[in-house]
Amino acid sequence: MFKRTTWILLGLAVACLLGYFLLDNIQQLRQEQQAERARLFHFATDTIARIEIRQQKEGEPEEILLERIPEEEGSHWRIISPIQSAALDFPIEQLLNTFSRLTPQITLEGATDLAAFGLDQPRHQIALFPKEGDPYRLAIGNDNFDGSGFYAQPEGKEVVLLPSVQKGSLLPSLLALRDKTLLRFDTAEVKALQVQLAGADPEVFRLERQDVRASGAEHFTWQIVEPRELPADEINVNRLLNTLARLQAVEFSAETQTELAPYGLEQPSARLTIELGNGKTLTVALGSEKDGQVYVITSEHPAVATLLTSTADILRSDLEELRDHRIARLNANQVGQVTLESQGEKVTLIPRSPEKGSLELRWENPQQPGQPADLGSLFSSLNAARAKEFVEQANAEAQRVLSEPDLRLTFEPKPDAEQDPLVLTLAASGLRAYVQSSRQPDIAVIELSTFNSLETEVNRLLEGQPESKDSAPLTQPAPTPSPQSP
Repeated sequence: MFKRTTWILLGLAVACLLGYFLLDNIQQLRQEQQAERARLFHFATDTIARIEIRQQKEGEPEEILLERIPEEEGSHWRIISPIQSAALDFPIEQLLNTFSRLTPQITLEGATDLAAFGLDQPRHQIALFPKEGDPYRLAIGNDNFDGSGFYAQPEGKEVVLLPSVQKGSLLPSLLALRDKTLLRFDTAEVKALQVQLAGADPEVFRLERQDVRASGAEHFTWQIVEPRELPADEINVNRLLNTLARLQAVEFSAETQTELAPYGLEQPSARLTIELGNGKTLTVALGSEKDGQVYVITSEHPAVATLLTSTADILRSDLEELRDHRIARLNANQVGQVTLESQGEKVTLIPRSPEKGSLELRWENPQQPGQPADLGSLFSSLNAARAKEFVEQANAEAQRVLSEPDLRLTFEPKPDAEQDPLVLTLAASGLRAYVQSSRQPDIAVIELSTFNSLETEVNRLLEGQPESKDSAPLTQPAPTPSPQSP
């Protein structure tokens, strides 16, 4: 009896739950149907083939015409008037979605005084033309008294009040609609870049991409080749190329490049030439600055446009910004031997075979096997060290200090690394510390604190290591620099 009653109660509970969900779904369906019926227009956005927006701007009429251009894979939009330009899909799709979902807050049935709502001579009119059938037209008038809505009238229908949040999507500006891309290319296809900077101290320099093979793998680096060979700063070069590859206008000042003098573009402040692997050449020129923006023209766009000053500053990167300020670029896995010299002491270390199950790289003196040393901190410190400035090889003060160096570090690459040895000679005098690298044609000036840290690290590694028989004094001449890229 008890079990029977329990099953009956459980069945009633299930029936109640099913009834509740069924009723809720029916109510939700009715609400959706009511909302659908309340909409002003009923169409699918992908059926619209043409859009016309007519509005009064500063007393002058403006007409924007857009057409959908069918393609094999989807479609895209193009501005037909007042300019010929590619259009951005996002603001157009937003317009279409908003238009298709317009639902009045209030319908003013029988309203005949259209002037009271700004609809006798509406400032804004929108027409959507489907591929087949009649267009959907909407006139937009004044805002209501508190600005929470605006009056509008579909063609042949009553005046309605629509929520103000929808107005911006319905009336995008020409600038918002047009594609503002000035230049587009794949940075991986860039083979060379030439930069010309005008001004009190004009510069012309050229960078080239160089393929490098190391440990059986291929990669590329950037090298400054003119006016002389210098290693380039990969981060700053890539930032410059990425900015160029996605160059976007802020505004358009003229639709043609026929008159360049008013924009300072007859004699540009900067000119960049990008050479691609397919033989194509792209150019960018920067002009004068006005109101926090800089005028620009490119070989890929017919207009005179503007960039933010911050973007233009990246494009005006000079040789000092694009040259590599690191004193070393070391990959411990590609180094086959390290020789450390300091104050008459010298030790040579080679990589140890890693212990089973360990990925940690350890080093040892081949004359004293079984005494591992950790060079991780030294490699990290050297790779992190940056030159504050560079002085020429002939600098008398730097040559005097380096004639009696405090440290000499030699990194021999593994045979398959296909690189020359890196030799670093370091010395400090007073508040300045100098570094001569076999891979830099100039002498680097580094922070004294950086030098002190490196000296401490080298001396730590030399502690307890007996002086090698082939130890040589550190007063030998600094190595002749080689322009070879690392």
